[in-house]
Amino acid sequence: MKFSLSVVLPVFNEEGNIERVVASVADFLRNDEGFSEFEVITVDDGSRDNTPAILRKLQDKFSIKIVTHSENLGYNRALISGAAASIHPLILFMDADGQFKIDSLKKALQYIPDFDIIAGWRYKRQDFLYRIILGRAYIFWASFLFGLGLKDINCGFKIFKREALIYNHNFNGGLFYTRALLSAGNKGLKIKQIPVEHFPRLKGKGTGASWKVIFSTVKDMAKLKYMLITKQLK
Repeated sequence: MKFSLSVVLPVFNEEGNIERVVASVADFLRNDEGFSEFEVITVDDGSRDNTPAILRKLQDKFSIKIVTHSENLGYNRALISGAAASIHPLILFMDADGQFKIDSLKKALQYIPDFDIIAGWRYKRQDFLYRIILGRAYIFWASFLFGLGLKDINCGFKIFKREALIYNHNFNGGLFYTRALLSAGNKGLKIKQIPVEHFPRLKGKGTGASWKVIFSTVKDMAKLKYMLITKQLK
């Protein structure tokens, strides 16, 4: 069986990583016989470094799609913009900071016929301790508030069948995956968790643990819980 796949890479100030990541993704998909069609979509979420110039160079070399936000709208919006620009029935979301490798896709392909979402979990997370603690705290509260029994809700390596995606939510924090997984569970869609290897960030600095993002995420978790209680969630 061969698959048609869109790969969405959210990008913000990744001048030190993005060329290596795009090249590895494009080379893997070109050489793997499991794909009949594919596309690579980068979503530049208002980068202020040399990322836009690098992406233009990569567009000529690898024929990638570039979606550009004129300002930094956040991780949620970047994922939504990438999904909206995609054309294939399968969508892989993968962080563009070099902490995931595209070859983790190999172990996921066997589950695609039987599952609607393949959710990666970082079995040995390579991050600073405070990021690991924040991640575990988020998983605890998301599980407590929403009943999501997943090992790693915000792991940035997930495959969605197009019909399992949610486009109409408006959260500013990091709730894209929480919202999508919660909705999928409510609809009876099938989710498969798989371990994926996680690597240290070699260059640049992540923004997901900033106080601004944490505050926005807490606020959005309260909003999502209210939607659940008032039966506004679909």
